[in-house]
Amino acid sequence: MEAATALMRTRYDRPENAPVDSLLRLDTVQPSYEHSHEGMRVRRLRGFDSRTGDFPSRIGDQCRLAFSAGDAALATRGASLQDVVRVVYLVKDASKLSSCGSFASNALGDNRPATTVLVVEKFDRPEIEIELELIARIPENVLAS
Repeated sequence: MEAATALMRTRYDRPENAPVDSLLRLDTVQPSYEHSHEGMRVRRLRGFDSRTGDFPSRIGDQCRLAFSAGDAALATRGASLQDVVRVVYLVKDASKLSSCGSFASNALGDNRPATTVLVVEKFDRPEIEIELELIARIPENVLAS
């Protein structure tokens, strides 16, 4: 457990003055990976701000950080946001989703994947406004490694 805690601190560059509760939040920002018939699915992409050790209050900021986390997560598997074929947005309030449009457009560039929006009653942390799930087509040789 000590090694996992040290890894999380390094990976998210937790500020020295961040409260101990920040360590608990790190568990909620770890993406999960699974292979699907479409390629690879990356779930639990959330807008955690490693500089402050918290989730920003605005959904637009959380969306930007979630796409950034998604790009980093895909890169660890030899892919990028250009390989994404579907984006699933999980949100508490669909009316706020429009503030994510420019971040999504900038993150995805010319790529226009299919989109699904799911409205959820709540997340496991009350400050979370949005979560992303990305499905990316990844070459077979990358999936096999």
